[in-house]
Amino acid sequence: GDFTLKGLDGNWELFEVESGQWGEIALPKFKHKQLKFNEGDLIYSVGDEAKNVYLIHSGHISIRSKNGLELGNLGPGEIFGEVGRVINSPRTVTAKAKTDCVVYEIDWGNLQKKLDEADPVLVAITRGLSLRIGDANELAEKLWLELSVYKSLE
Repeated sequence: GDFTLKGLDGNWELFEVESGQWGEIALPKFKHKQLKFNEGDLIYSVGDEAKNVYLIHSGHISIRSKNGLELGNLGPGEIFGEVGRVINSPRTVTAKAKTDCVVYEIDWGNLQKKLDEADPVLVAITRGLSLRIGDANELAEKLWLELSVYKSLE
């Protein structure tokens, strides 16, 4: 099988191959499970507890604000669900399957270990960017709602 997914900046390897007396076996690098969603299935909603992050293997995921503005359309190799964990808050967006898709749900503990080992400056940058994503999403939704009001007056 295909154990490597292409990420935006390289490979996200979920397995590593190890040779032993029984031949080669694939050992998980990250604790994860494969999930399948049908088009329109809800993955999580605004306000849900942020437990895990997700890596898209196939298909597309729509990321939406609490009032339904599409903030992103994500595809294979992209990760979502990380913002709530990074800023230690409930989900700030809703994630829905835009098409039939397969995603890997990755246990946050694995990623937390990597953050714990990372340079504190990089951790601060990651947290700052995550907070700004939330702010930008809120502003986009506010402007979208205002535009909807103006259009309704025409």
